[in-house]
Amino acid sequence: MRVRSAGTVAGFLACALFVACAPATDSPEPVTYDIGDRNQVFIDGRYLDSASDVRITVNQPVKTYEQCLAGDLRGYETVLEPDGTFRGFHALTKDGVRWRRVEPGDVPEPDDILGLYNGQRVPFVDPLAEPAERYKLFSASEGKAFNETVLRASADGAEWREIHRGLFPEEAVYPRGMDSQNVAFHDTRINRYAAYVRVNLAMPAPPHHQPYFDQLSLRNHGRKGYYFLRAIGRSVTDDLSKFPMPEVVLQPDERDPRFDGVGVMDFYTPQVIPYTHAQDAYYLFTARYLHYEDWFLREDLSGYPLSGAETLNTGTLDIGFAASRDGVHWERYQRRPWIPLGPEGSFDSKAMYSCRGLTLRGDEIWLYYIGYDKLHGDIGERQGSTPVMSRVVIRKDGFTSVEADYEGGEFTTPPLRFEGDRLSLNVDTSALGLLRVEIQDEAGQPIPGFSLEDCDRIHTTNSTSKTVRWREKADVRPLTGQAVRLRFELRHGVKLHAFRFTAS
Repeated sequence: MRVRSAGTVAGFLACALFVACAPATDSPEPVTYDIGDRNQVFIDGRYLDSASDVRITVNQPVKTYEQCLAGDLRGYETVLEPDGTFRGFHALTKDGVRWRRVEPGDVPEPDDILGLYNGQRVPFVDPLAEPAERYKLFSASEGKAFNETVLRASADGAEWREIHRGLFPEEAVYPRGMDSQNVAFHDTRINRYAAYVRVNLAMPAPPHHQPYFDQLSLRNHGRKGYYFLRAIGRSVTDDLSKFPMPEVVLQPDERDPRFDGVGVMDFYTPQVIPYTHAQDAYYLFTARYLHYEDWFLREDLSGYPLSGAETLNTGTLDIGFAASRDGVHWERYQRRPWIPLGPEGSFDSKAMYSCRGLTLRGDEIWLYYIGYDKLHGDIGERQGSTPVMSRVVIRKDGFTSVEADYEGGEFTTPPLRFEGDRLSLNVDTSALGLLRVEIQDEAGQPIPGFSLEDCDRIHTTNSTSKTVRWREKADVRPLTGQAVRLRFELRHGVKLHAFRFTAS
């Protein structure tokens, strides 16, 4: 038998994401995942070893439409929780809704719960650094050509000093540099530093559109006949002074908008955030940019000013969602907007960018974004639009869920080893939903006392920590250390967001 930590990537089971799956064939050498007492979310087929009439779906957050802060915002912001040391904030809040502006160096008040760092540079905590350099400030698009990459350090975020320059190979920052809110952080899963940056992909223009793109192509690629699309690259290092050439991990594909042979959709911001409240989960909140081009839009674009010799760079952006086990392989699910544009005339009706940072408050997660009532680019945010920061709310672990057909469905996990004395679920049954769980041995046979028939039905429940019971008993300590499978039965609209074994 092979035993793997749940940190090992189990390949994506695309069928489990969208449609019912047939039971998997028996493996002569089953993989056993060591999950300990860590929270487990459903972002791929890892825990759907065999499944029938279930799927993984993405859940949208609730838009509050709060106008938390307006004016001097750049579309590239980072939200941090005060930790008693960091003093680099540009704004602070006591309730998450009403924010006040402060100057870097100001000490947060004891009841401030969140702070904002305003700008394209991204601060992060470096757990491997000495106290004098505990905070790092990552920037991969400085200078007029957006091609200067710089790392700064600070003991408290109030004052920064440059420690490294030229972090990436020269070919990584051309053409057009990495103009975006590129991000870096210490990835605890691999105990290395990871950076997610903008990559400009050169795409061959169809012959009938080459004259349109030639000037831009010559400037950016040194040759005619190309246009570029923004994609997301990943670079990993043990040494913050130098990153290797980024490898593209997400780019537009044939399912994304294309018109007359030209791709017209970008991934504008590589906003990757490790989800620290579960094992092996990364989330991506990227701005999805639709380019306006005059051959596929009916509007008259002749009045849109161009910047010098460039082709038109104007369009609209909303915020999409993707998830990954390893930060490399990303699942986009149904590709619907995660935070859609607001109603016509609202502050976020034309463009939006996700702020960096997820905040857990009780059973809620807050995420902030910057909205604009004018388009990106040539006639965009810089001309007469007031950017507004607003907040969305989603339940803890609620980004995705396993759901069944209305009449019912089920799935069984691969073998698991756990620690703890009870099984806890993040589940929403609403009024009609019913859920039961069976614990099986490694071979898939029900363990006496923990069968489906023994399980007390979970109903009339909306909880992030619902304890499973079998004939009113919840203690699973006798099974600790064994390889077991979990069989879930869902009916009538249940949403199962996560599970974990934990101590009472």
